[in-house]
Formats: sequence, structure tokens, C-alpha cells
Amino acid sequence: MFNGPAPVEAVRLLHRLGLFPTVFALPPPLDARLGTGYGGPCVTTMAAADANARALGLEMDKEERRFLLLAALLLPLRGLQHQPPKGKPVPATAALIRDALKWRVKDIEMSAALAEAAVELAAAHAVLVKGAAEGQAAAADGGAEPDVRIMLGQVIRKLKQHWKLGVALAPVVLTHAAEPLGVAGGSGAVAAAETADGEGELSAAAEEARLEMARALLAAVEAYGLSECWTWKPLMDGKVM
Repeated sequence: MFNGPAPVEAVRLLHRLGLFPTVFALPPPLDARLGTGYGGPCVTTMAAADANARALGLEMDKEERRFLLLAALLLPLRGLQHQPPKGKPVPATAALIRDALKWRVKDIEMSAALAEAAVELAAAHAVLVKGAAEGQAAAADGGAEPDVRIMLGQVIRKLKQHWKLGVALAPVVLTHAAEPLGVAGGSGAVAAAETADGEGELSAAAEEARLEMARALLAAVEAYGLSECWTWKPLMDGKVM
């Protein structure tokens, strides 16, 4: 399904047919806690990330495309924890990928890494937008503006060659649909359920705003010369220390 010609439409069809919670089943008792409507926000975030990647012209192989779409689809579920009968709590998204989809550990790791990186890149973009005025205000309070270069570089070093996937996903984190479900204060489910078929957050204006944010992040990475920083060797190693 994710490797087919139209994965977003395939998942959207599952949602319309009421089959989404069957294919992307959450472990109990989370399934009863969220009900059957969580497919709406998941479809919205998946469609938004796919549109952003296409508009950016990202070159992705089948594996990278699956990483991006899976991470986007699971964004609304990222705040949920599953408590197995034995052992420590694990992210519900990891349990879903392992038990419902029966996919690889690499898919679990990459979906989590991309979700985390998207949040960090969104924070870096906020610093870029606020600019020097924010830094002056922080200095007056005795603080300092976060270094965008460090923020971007840390994300790129974590994602390595997949860092552009994080850029495509970062604007999606800021949508109402991506608000964590099942968490106190979350309000994304109602709004996203109304937009899963292409209105609201999937409108042309909303897509253009997300594209502008992603382009700003890409431009900043290039301006700072960080596009391949994940290949750089550290200036000092343990022996030198």
C-alpha cells in the first residue's frame, strides 16, 4: 500500500470505509480510549506531508517515501504510551508498527526519529522568523537567542542522509491535525476529522504556507553550509581529550 502509486488515496479510502482502525490498530486499551475516528487526523497529516514533499521536489526512493508517509500518518498518535503486560511502557506508535503492520524495527526507529526531528525543525524555524528582535528582547532579560545553526546541525546529524524528510514533515507538526490525540488539552481530532477529505488544512493556501516554511528551512541549511554536516568528522576525539 505505501509502496503503491497512490498511498495517500489508499489510506483515505480505508478511512472512508471504516477500515482504518482495523489496519492501523492500536493496542488495547488505547483502541477503546480513542474510538474509531482517529483515522481522520492521521489521513490529514499524511496527505499534508506528501503534498509538501512533492511540492519541494524531493527525490525519494521507496523506502524513504515509506519513512516519511508513515511518520506523518502517526504524528497524531505520538503522545500515546502502551503498557504491555510485562516490561516498561512503549510508544503506542511502535506497538502499532510492530504488531498491526508487522513492519521492521527500522520503520519504528525512523518514524520516531522523524517525528522528533520535525518538532525540533519547527522550533528552529520559529527562531528564524523571530530574528534579531527576539534576540534583543532575550538579551535584555539576560538570556540569549538559540543558535539556529546548532539547532539545524543537530537534527541533520541525527537524520543523516534523510534530513530533508524532516524538513518536509516539520510544517505538518504545526497543524491542528497533528496535535497529539488522547492527551489532555488536545483538540486536533475534531478539526482534522472534518478536513480528512481535502478541506481546511489541506487547502491550497495552507499547503502554500507549509511549503514556504519548508523552503525557508532548506535555505537556512544551505546558507549555513550544513547540508552534509552529518559526514563531518569531529574536531577532537576521545584520544585527543
